[in-house]
Amino acid sequence: MSTTSTRHPGDGPGRDVRYAWLSVLLLPVAFGLAFLVGEGLIGLLGYPVGGADSDAPLWAILVATIPALLVFCVPAVVSAWFARRAASRGDRRGWVPAVLLGIIALAFIAMNVLAGLGFEANLG
Repeated sequence: MSTTSTRHPGDGPGRDVRYAWLSVLLLPVAFGLAFLVGEGLIGLLGYPVGGADSDAPLWAILVATIPALLVFCVPAVVSAWFARRAASRGDRRGWVPAVLLGIIALAFIAMNVLAGLGFEANLG
């Protein structure tokens, strides 16, 4: 009978915390992909891309915006998954990046909803 273990040294909760933090690096990628998905879908539906004078109906805007927002939320979901795994093993440090990404995702969604309602920020 063998006395070797199949457990690797890096399999503890620290690895899941590290992956939760590494998922923050997915944020710029998700932002770019969300932009491509949103603009691509509205363009595929035959409406002008960008600009305030868009005559797209609400259904077309929703068809383009909802998948884009879901793509943007992927890093927050990934980070929360790893944070939950780490917490189940006794290490709650993974919730820091998960909450941070969750706040960023909610702020991004709120900005898009407010812009859709006509409350665009004049930052310039």
